[in-house]
Amino acid sequence: MKSDICDDNPGGRSQKVQILMSTYNGEEFIREQLDSVLAQNYPDVDILVRDDGSCDDTYVILKEYEEIHPNIRAYQGKNIGVNKSFFDLLKKSNHDAAYIGFCDQDDYWMPEKIEKAVEQLEQMNGPALYCGAKTLADENLEPLKNQQNPHVNPGFGNAVIESICSGCTALMNRELVDIIRKRLPEDVVHHDWWCYMAAVYMGTMYYDENSYIYYRQHRGNEVGASGSLFGQIKAKARDLKKRHGDLKKQLSDFRHYYHTIPEKDALVDALLNAERFPGRLTILFDRRWYRQSRLDNWVVRALFLLNRML
Repeated sequence: MKSDICDDNPGGRSQKVQILMSTYNGEEFIREQLDSVLAQNYPDVDILVRDDGSCDDTYVILKEYEEIHPNIRAYQGKNIGVNKSFFDLLKKSNHDAAYIGFCDQDDYWMPEKIEKAVEQLEQMNGPALYCGAKTLADENLEPLKNQQNPHVNPGFGNAVIESICSGCTALMNRELVDIIRKRLPEDVVHHDWWCYMAAVYMGTMYYDENSYIYYRQHRGNEVGASGSLFGQIKAKARDLKKRHGDLKKQLSDFRHYYHTIPEKDALVDALLNAERFPGRLTILFDRRWYRQSRLDNWVVRALFLLNRML
């Protein structure tokens, strides 16, 4: 099915989309994910895959697909972790692609996923990021009973303290990609979080509350999600313990690479100053930053008070 999404373009030609995929020991689901990307309604899609040093047959499968499909290119590197792997993909992404998106190795995309994202980005001016909701599914792609797609309010005040952007749903326009590629840090909490921060610092982000992806939950997930409240609390506690100290590094790196908008810079400085008094008390009552959940807001403010956030 060919999309008519770009009929306004000269000659009716669509603008190229490039999807970046990082893989690691993903032989179990990689074929299903690749097939779903290849089956997109959008007519002009390239796929660039970096294998992060797999020791199973993932790279063999990727090379098989590369031989059959001229719009797939795969290369393998040493194991550097998911964040650095995606940043390496960004460095190598096509300069002629109008839009760049991320892709996990084990999900399933509905045919209209890219089409819907491009439709929205075409209406946005300046550096722009699209991301959206996900349908949580089990290993067999059966939707879970408990989903977690609440109404969200994107903004820089949120991005400095929380990411609502799941990379597997993200698509960026050329203007934003060019900005990010020139300002890639050594490492971050999550690569998609960094892109969210950059988008709402330099431009805009649109969050689509419709889901066009089955987000597979299984024991091998690098970064997963849970639909139950108890599962979400456990996941947040686990991630906080694992990444304690990384938020400070991420904010410090962001201040280094992005320091041109005084109002937003002041918020980053205030958060970093919360590592010590009196900044810790000041940030407690600062309404410029927020998390999406009211409960999260108060929990995180308490963690700042106890000096457990930075």
